[in-house]
Amino acid sequence: MLIEKIELFHLHMPLKFTFKTAQTSLNHRESLVIKVTDELGNTGYGEVVAFNEPFYTKETLPGTKRMLVDCFLPRLLRKEIKHPFEVHQWMDLTHPMGTAGLENAVLDLFARRQRQSVMDIVFNEDTYDEIYAGIVLGDLDIQSLLRQIKEYVNEGYIRFKIKIKPEDGFEKLKLIREKYPDLMLLADANNSFYAEQGQELKNIDELGLLCIEEPLTAGDFLAYQKLQAQIKTPLCMDESIQTITDLRTAIKLNACQCVNIKVGRVGGMYYAKQMIDLCRQHNILYWIGSMVESGISKILHVHLASLKDNYIPGDLSPSRRYFPKDVIWPEITARHGLILVPRGHGLGVEIDEEVLNYFAIDYFITGGQ
Repeated sequence: MLIEKIELFHLHMPLKFTFKTAQTSLNHRESLVIKVTDELGNTGYGEVVAFNEPFYTKETLPGTKRMLVDCFLPRLLRKEIKHPFEVHQWMDLTHPMGTAGLENAVLDLFARRQRQSVMDIVFNEDTYDEIYAGIVLGDLDIQSLLRQIKEYVNEGYIRFKIKIKPEDGFEKLKLIREKYPDLMLLADANNSFYAEQGQELKNIDELGLLCIEEPLTAGDFLAYQKLQAQIKTPLCMDESIQTITDLRTAIKLNACQCVNIKVGRVGGMYYAKQMIDLCRQHNILYWIGSMVESGISKILHVHLASLKDNYIPGDLSPSRRYFPKDVIWPEITARHGLILVPRGHGLGVEIDEEVLNYFAIDYFITGGQ
């Protein structure tokens, strides 16, 4: 296929609530949506999920946008593509979320041309038709947490991730566990604990969590190795694992028992599959995260979460939980805590161009003359 036109939409999507972690607070989400069109008029979409500030990884949205406009998009224009993963032959991982967004758009386009789903192209295995949703709750006061957990439990949700910080993380989790002894519960500390605060993490270890996600400094594999040897709860790495080399290092050092896979963070579905294959080879648990993203990126994570050996339900919940309106149709919804996995071609959903343009604060186009 030949890429004839590329469009870039810079979105500003207000959130329905302020989402707080140990590192930041968000009341809106900016991202980039890439639309590619081939010589037959077929289209594909991908989303760049970098943040404006480097609180999660070093990559930022403004820097990635410049890289795309100045370098990657011109290189892709009028390029003959036989398989979507060919783009990784000339894209590097200096901007993995930009790389992922462009790859995802080409993958969606290619799959639609082949009249297959993205999972048909990337994986050749049976998957679930529906998956359990997972609720992520920010760093809130305990009464707000208990109130929201009660509401979501009544709606059928069974898995909750709580954003914590050292000051009160254990106390919050302890009260939640006392109230809900059988709840599928995990904690995400977003690198807020120092290695010297090991006793606080050992206290959390007694609460029967599914895992503790990123408690220590990102990439400090030796500190993670030492902590994992001292506790029974699986340590889960997220932002510490950005490349396949990172994952190999963590596995070699026994630095974690679990990995959170996010397509944008690792550079695309090409690398996500490599990491899942490596986890399978070494009996490392894996599950699927999310980036407070629009449905264009999140639906890819829904697809990945349909793989049958996922450790736990992912960070996946309905579109309307975060945004007044999503850019995909049908939107992601949950019934009795379950999300239906789309079975159409490409992403399996359509993009609502009217909503896409409504949220766009900047637009770039190349080709199509």
